[in-house]
Amino acid sequence: MYWLTRHRLRLNGLKSTFNVDYPLSLRFSLVLRLVLSSSQTGPKLDSPECLPPIVPKDCPTARVTPNTNKILLLEEGVDAVGSEVGARSLIVCGTLFQGICDKRSLGNVSEVLYQTSNPVDTQYVAANDPRVSTVGVILNQKGVGLMLVGRGYTSKGPSDIPPITTRRLSPSSSPSRQAFSQDEELGKLVVGSYSEYNNNFISAFNHSDHVYFLFSRRDMWHRKEYRTYVSRLCAGDRSFYSYVEVPLECSGGYNLAQGASPAEHQGRPALFVAMAAGQASTPTATGRSALCVYGMSELDASLQRAQELCYTEGGKGRTGHEEAYIEYEVSSKCLRLPKDSLKEYPCGGEHTPSPIASAVPLSATPSLTRETQLTAVTTATEAGHTIALLGDKKGWLHKVGYTHGSKVGYTHSPVNADLLLDQSGQNVYVLTDGKVAVSQCEQQPDCQSCLSVRDPYCGWCVLEGRYCTLTLFLGFIKDPHYSPLVPMGFLSPLTLLGRNLDMFQGEEQYVCVVVVEGEELKLNATLEKDPETMTYTFTCSAHKVFTNPIDTPSPLYDCSVGQSDCSQCRAVPSDYGCVWCGGESPGCAYHLSCTSSPGPEDACPPPHIIQIQPVSGPLEGGVLVTIHGSNLGMHYQDIQGGVTVAGVSCLPQPRGYLISTRIVCELQPSKQETEGPVIVTVGDSEPGQSLQTFTYQDPQLTGIVPDKGPVSGGTSLTIQGTRLLTGQRKDLTAYVGQQPCYIVEEVNGTHLVCRTSPSNQTAELTVRVLFGKAERSVPGQVFHYMEDPVITAASPAESFYEGGRSIKVSGRNLDVVQQPMISVRLEHMAENILVMRRRRYARLLAKNHLLKQERCRVVSYFEMTCVTPSVTHDSKVLGVWFELDNVKVSFESVAGKTFSYYPNPELLALNRDDPDTPYRFKPGGVIAVEGKDLTRAMTRDEVVARLGDQECEVKTLDSTHLYCEPPEKQPDSLGSNQLPSLRVCTHTHTHTLTHSHTHGQYCTLFFELVYPDRTTSLCEVLCVSVCRRKSKQALRDYKKVLVQLETLEINVGDQCRKEFTDLMTEMMDLSSDVGGPGIPLLDYKTYAERVFFPGQRGAPLSQNLDLPESRRRTVEQGLGQLNNLLNNRLFLIRFIHTLEAQQNFSQRDRGYVASLLTMALHDKLEYFTDVMKTLLGDLVQQYVAKNPKLMLRRTETVVEKMLTNWMSICLYSFLKEVAGEPLYMLYRAIKYQVDKGPVDAVTGKAKRTLNDSHLLREDIDYCSITLTVMVKSGVEVQPCPVKVLDTDTITQVKDKILDQIYKGAPFSQRPAADSLDLEWRSGQAGHLTLSDDDVTAIVQGRWKKLNTLQHYKVPDGATVALIPRSAAVVGIHQVYQTGEKTPMLEGEGEGEEGLRLWHLVKSNEEPEIPKHRKSSMRERERAKAIPEIYLTRLLSMKGTLQKFVDDVFVAILNTKRPPPIAVRFFFDFLDDMAEKHGIDDPETVHIWKTNSLPLRFWVNILKNPQFVFDVQVTDSVDAVLSVIAQTFIDSCTTSEHKVGRDSPVNKLLYAREIPRYKQLVESFGSDMNSLVALLELYKYINKYYDQIITSLEEDAAGQKMQLAYRLQQVAALVENKVTDL
Repeated sequence: MYWLTRHRLRLNGLKSTFNVDYPLSLRFSLVLRLVLSSSQTGPKLDSPECLPPIVPKDCPTARVTPNTNKILLLEEGVDAVGSEVGARSLIVCGTLFQGICDKRSLGNVSEVLYQTSNPVDTQYVAANDPRVSTVGVILNQKGVGLMLVGRGYTSKGPSDIPPITTRRLSPSSSPSRQAFSQDEELGKLVVGSYSEYNNNFISAFNHSDHVYFLFSRRDMWHRKEYRTYVSRLCAGDRSFYSYVEVPLECSGGYNLAQGASPAEHQGRPALFVAMAAGQASTPTATGRSALCVYGMSELDASLQRAQELCYTEGGKGRTGHEEAYIEYEVSSKCLRLPKDSLKEYPCGGEHTPSPIASAVPLSATPSLTRETQLTAVTTATEAGHTIALLGDKKGWLHKVGYTHGSKVGYTHSPVNADLLLDQSGQNVYVLTDGKVAVSQCEQQPDCQSCLSVRDPYCGWCVLEGRYCTLTLFLGFIKDPHYSPLVPMGFLSPLTLLGRNLDMFQGEEQYVCVVVVEGEELKLNATLEKDPETMTYTFTCSAHKVFTNPIDTPSPLYDCSVGQSDCSQCRAVPSDYGCVWCGGESPGCAYHLSCTSSPGPEDACPPPHIIQIQPVSGPLEGGVLVTIHGSNLGMHYQDIQGGVTVAGVSCLPQPRGYLISTRIVCELQPSKQETEGPVIVTVGDSEPGQSLQTFTYQDPQLTGIVPDKGPVSGGTSLTIQGTRLLTGQRKDLTAYVGQQPCYIVEEVNGTHLVCRTSPSNQTAELTVRVLFGKAERSVPGQVFHYMEDPVITAASPAESFYEGGRSIKVSGRNLDVVQQPMISVRLEHMAENILVMRRRRYARLLAKNHLLKQERCRVVSYFEMTCVTPSVTHDSKVLGVWFELDNVKVSFESVAGKTFSYYPNPELLALNRDDPDTPYRFKPGGVIAVEGKDLTRAMTRDEVVARLGDQECEVKTLDSTHLYCEPPEKQPDSLGSNQLPSLRVCTHTHTHTLTHSHTHGQYCTLFFELVYPDRTTSLCEVLCVSVCRRKSKQALRDYKKVLVQLETLEINVGDQCRKEFTDLMTEMMDLSSDVGGPGIPLLDYKTYAERVFFPGQRGAPLSQNLDLPESRRRTVEQGLGQLNNLLNNRLFLIRFIHTLEAQQNFSQRDRGYVASLLTMALHDKLEYFTDVMKTLLGDLVQQYVAKNPKLMLRRTETVVEKMLTNWMSICLYSFLKEVAGEPLYMLYRAIKYQVDKGPVDAVTGKAKRTLNDSHLLREDIDYCSITLTVMVKSGVEVQPCPVKVLDTDTITQVKDKILDQIYKGAPFSQRPAADSLDLEWRSGQAGHLTLSDDDVTAIVQGRWKKLNTLQHYKVPDGATVALIPRSAAVVGIHQVYQTGEKTPMLEGEGEGEEGLRLWHLVKSNEEPEIPKHRKSSMRERERAKAIPEIYLTRLLSMKGTLQKFVDDVFVAILNTKRPPPIAVRFFFDFLDDMAEKHGIDDPETVHIWKTNSLPLRFWVNILKNPQFVFDVQVTDSVDAVLSVIAQTFIDSCTTSEHKVGRDSPVNKLLYAREIPRYKQLVESFGSDMNSLVALLELYKYINKYYDQIITSLEEDAAGQKMQLAYRLQQVAALVENKVTDL
């Protein structure tokens, strides 16, 4: 709450007088008040963590919260041209309900003109934290009321509200908009990090045609210190293109603004700012303060200077230093636009950079300094002089001129920044945290000194007569015959005495206001003045007042309220005049209202006992007995010595006595067990006797269970005995030795359960129980405190939602605990509110914490097993731990990873297509049950399948299938059915299936699988029947193939492990270099060139303008104008649509133009993104009318290639920082493995591959040899061992040598193999140059074989060297593309004289097949049984590379790491598009997202690592990468992945892994030569010049913007084209 004080100022001298508007109050809630317009805005039920409306059950953190009004602004009633009409309204925004606003009538603020009951997130305006600042300013634009709001960052609630937003003040119907909403067409200050740019706003104001914000924040660009800034916007700029800010500097280290006021200073507009020095590098202000004044003209000049530099000079000043830059982490940068850009676009435009910040501060010298922190400033003008009024933290209000200053008033509490002068300029209104002390009346000790100060606000209190106070006070008249006590129900006039009421000179009617139980009662009042004593007498009209109890602090009372019996009534003080009134309806009444004669004062009925507690006690006594009843005495003395329990005296306790209704007495010892009533005697009255009987009894303890527990306590200890319920529960206390044992359950006669407390050591201690003061011990038995249990391991770490999975726990001392538990804390995410967010629905989740527990079974000292509790699908697991009495051990601390819950698996019916038709099973095969997510939290060992009375052996369990092998003969049935049942048991549950026997076969009729509850396990019912069908033969073969595959993988497991060990040893050397030179990442420019222009030489990124110097300047000027045109959204979109409408605009042209546009607009990525979204919106519109699932499937339009480029730009840093390392490691692992086996240099086929079409199927005899390569390093020559194969061609050997010598170095920086010769050195003079083809080559018919090391008989350990090739030597020359190496394929290996070259196999050894039949023959070949030896090679390669493939897929699709912001942004856009067009099929949206990111970008990167790294990708490596990329594609499809006999081996190879990768997919969800790009783009403009000009001229908006004319200007400059200019 703030208190408003008005100070009257005399500004023509040092004298000051002041008046105070002060709330007036009367004692006893009798108030004399003036009627004001008011409305209460708080407190209300709210929480900053919940979105309104607040529902208590859905928002557990909701509390009754006070409201702090953050914005109070006046809205003028205006018409469309800005003229004032109608009534004014008050805009009110507070901290409650996420800072929503309402609009109220200014004449009556309780009248709400607009308020939303269910606000959406675009209507959250003010900060929801009272400590965070919010400012606002109201504008009128063409009759539309707008409010610009600046607010700081809050950590709770919505965290995506920009620092500055524009809000509409009234709802709109076309388009539909709500009041106070921040819509897309309204401007906002976009920032990269809301928490980093936490602006502390001080003020917002209008000046001229601009809006200004004053705030302080950390300088993120320079020194990271806190500074004060002023930002400016054009008042009519709805897009914030004109945003610019400049730091303010106040000499002397005053860096934090505390308050500000725009005013006139020396006849010119200025900004007065109260500044404080910050504490070190924090936003905390110290006491050192100053007042600095900044001229508005200087401020505007500084802001304009920053704009101009950023528009036209790239942000650089005359000295070349950066003086202007782009702030708030926005992807824009300062440009070099034409010099008149600021003049042409003073408020910016789409093509101008923003938001702009000045690096050069605006400085000022302090006008004054203070050692007390200044908190507020305002100004006034008198006789041409400016006078500043300053408030400080101690509560002083200072009046400061240029020649003198004085203190005006003192408020005790800091002055709020909102100092306000009234329209006359003679009064200042001050806001403070507390009431304003306008005088020091309370400091006067007596009446004389109080009156001597002659303060019109001080006077001696007439009623109390003991302190000096404000004299505007009315008291009751001091009359010995008048009582201020007013009985209810009687006409009672009130008379009050007052003084110092001369200030009220009006003719107003006086009113007495009586407040009774919160209700106001207004009574007419008359006033009489005594001219001698100058006192006033108010007489309030008589009135009956009802219902007020005597014990309330009020002079208004009712005898009957609270006095239910005679004793209570007689106990009321005599001043009240209450008597016990007899008669037919006896009761307590005011003596004047009692119609019957009251009885004697000391005569009351005898005591009446209603209840006694407890009804038993120990023989030793010592427990308290509570007696409830009526007429139990008027005073404690009345019942002293008058209470007996079962014939034994009971001592009353003074503190427990309540008049007439309750007696508490202490039980005294009894010599024997006995029972009897409770008797109470009051004075000479007859005694009262209870109907209940009290029993003295002797409790005994007989034993304890268990007899041991951990020293940490927490053991549930059961104490056995007889008559344990003696006394009340609160009278019982249990102990183990001296340690308390806390009773946790209700006590009965034979059992008492308590929980042990911790002990500081192991010990054997006696258990005892106190019944009041009586003590009993357990005879002959002690409790053992033992060492705490320790858990060292627990597994597995996964369970399905339904729980029931057995967790094996290992450790020691586990048998100490009798009831170990496994506990799961859950957060139940209950959907309760549906809110609109970013034009799509998001759910607000309320948090309800739950605890689920299951008991564990102790197996031994070392081991126990726990069964996982069940959880619901809408719960979030917060923690899993083991509870061993008071010892709690988190699962993560012992297992090294968190415990995970997964959705329950699904099992599908075998006969789901035709449930009524039997399904026949043929013996010798396997039964396959299809499902989903079967292995997420279950292993094969946890599943048992039984067919009738025999086992169906589970052979394989993967994510999607369970395979079991039935017995050879039909088993017998276990039930009444003639058919045996197939029962699948998971964890502890059994599921039943019935089979029928037909023709030596048996059929499944029913298949049950039921999920476990706490005592059972996972099951679900599947109804199936088995019959024989030829159409299902392929499925059975496929199932057998999968089983064979798993068997083969097991068989090659040892080989894989050996290969993997060798590979990891090799990769370890590489891993040590990763992060440094080990990963040859391409620089951004080369990366962009290869992605934008794949396979093209001389891409525009690396070219320069090829122009004669005489034309260069003119063409560059034209290209600059073309660049401006491209920055016009309308022109660019029309340009693209016009090109795509041309029939001869090919698909290659579309991709090329898209890449050229990407280059040209690369420095305006935000604009590029906006255009891309517009074009994609058009594309969605096209596909919605056809088949939306086909969208983005191919790159057929300009925008689809733009999307590919956009993804490449946005994900470059993700590639470098996250995916780059695993991708490079995969490439190196593939290359290493491929090179370890023979690779045919002509066909490219390899023995080690994943691609069956590139598999070298022939058995090639080869061996690995090590060559000693002499490498020259400086002047020294050092030997380097290199492993090669004796079957390698000479070129292959050279490549392997270069790979070893230049390991980790970029491929482009090492010499080409063709430029070197391999020389074999043997002895001193034996130097032999080896080559692929020479006179020694073997020729057989028309075939010539390439030379190998085996051909030259080069031995193991031979010494070789690479030497520069002489010009005379001619070898086999192969053509290499950038980063790629393609071998000689069929038809390309022609040597001299028509000879065909071959290496390991001859390419035409297969029979000739006509071309038109090749594809069908290949399919038929695939359909044949796969030779096991070849499949083994593929599986061996797959197993060796599996870790590296997994690492890449996880890096790309990992959901634990937040996805790149560009991906989130684009996926949100696709969601919006789907919602806009009414597409509710989730598969369609999934396809869009898959096509836009995984298939458009990641597949491209997976297949072409040379796009990211400076490496060479050979054909054999490319073949392996193609299989992995296809696996990635298959993982991204939503359709079920099925393979059969005709499926490619490559798909079959990863058939078992693809479902796992699908889960990952489902969970995921710089400096370029732009002039060259512009010139290339102009070629397309020139080609379709007439069509583009026509399209621009036909567009109305284009005509207004003169786009066709501007394009003609470009044409005239670029190529001297004759135009219509």
